[in-house]
Amino acid sequence: MSNEAIDKKAKDYQQKQLRLGLIEEISTIFFLIVWVRISHLVIAHFSNRNRYSLLILFAALIYGSYQVALFVLDYLSDYRLEHKYELSTESFLKWLWRHTKTITLAGLLLGVLIVLLYTAVWHLNYWYIWCWAGWVLLSVLLAQIFPIIILPIFYHSKRLENESLLNRFRRLAEGTGLNVEGVYSLELSESTKKANAMLTGLGRTRRVLLGDTLLSRLNEDQLEVVYAHELGHHVFRHFHKMLFLHALSSIVFFALIYLILNPYAGATWNYVQAIEKIPLVALVVSLFTFFWKPILYAFSRHFEIQCDRYALSRTGSPENFVAAFEILAEQNLADPDPPRWVVWLYYDHPPIHERIAMAKQ
Repeated sequence: MSNEAIDKKAKDYQQKQLRLGLIEEISTIFFLIVWVRISHLVIAHFSNRNRYSLLILFAALIYGSYQVALFVLDYLSDYRLEHKYELSTESFLKWLWRHTKTITLAGLLLGVLIVLLYTAVWHLNYWYIWCWAGWVLLSVLLAQIFPIIILPIFYHSKRLENESLLNRFRRLAEGTGLNVEGVYSLELSESTKKANAMLTGLGRTRRVLLGDTLLSRLNEDQLEVVYAHELGHHVFRHFHKMLFLHALSSIVFFALIYLILNPYAGATWNYVQAIEKIPLVALVVSLFTFFWKPILYAFSRHFEIQCDRYALSRTGSPENFVAAFEILAEQNLADPDPPRWVVWLYYDHPPIHERIAMAKQ
């Protein structure tokens, strides 16, 4: 396939993916607005229950109906589109099983958070401060357990055994404090042909994950560049900076929740009215996330550029950087020239053609 044909295919794919993403965002807002309007009617049918059973039942009803309502969009974007552009390696049943695990895990975590939030509102003075502190600590805990507990639910991984490649990585990591033994091959090929690499974990769980789809396509010189990029995240302490931004934004996040739930603080007699506000809390959180995400993505793109420059400086190999990212662009069907507004709103990495152009300079 010619470069022009590949670029056209990539642009078509990304445009369809963007369109489905926009539809899902709009549908989510509309869904929550409907629930805000009907919540008092629905909850009236269960108001004779005790407060915690009512809280769990009502939250589960909203979450379950949301997943049913948006299932078709999930199917179209995550399964149908990926197969249409020959990016997925999953059968429908395998995709459905992975999707089920995703929504189940998300639902359980969300359920625990809602119970803790309402418990704090009902029982703690200055509940919003406790919730903010707990949210930040939970973010640190999830970052620590993600590669050893959460990720294995969806993808297998194993220690990288290529000694020649590991020796290259050790030379690159000298003086940075990152343990090169924590380099793993992530078996992405079980579900996709796309390639990815990431630095994940915290403390003893910190590791670099290289997709097997990446390892099979790049040579060792090109993999050095990718590893050096991930090393840059460690060197520049990007996790700590993103955690600070997360803590800062969550002050606004909990201030908004405070305005909705504080009238019910410390009171148990009006617990039905408090629980009735769950859809409004979800709507406000969704709108806040929509407006905050572009700001967070701007910082993320800046951090990625830092890591690109670090990789170029550390390896002194712009030609391998260019070759690696050209392969990744083709493999992931990256849009060769996305509209600027799309980059601002939806890209947490710089467009790949800009990264290649920087390396060529």
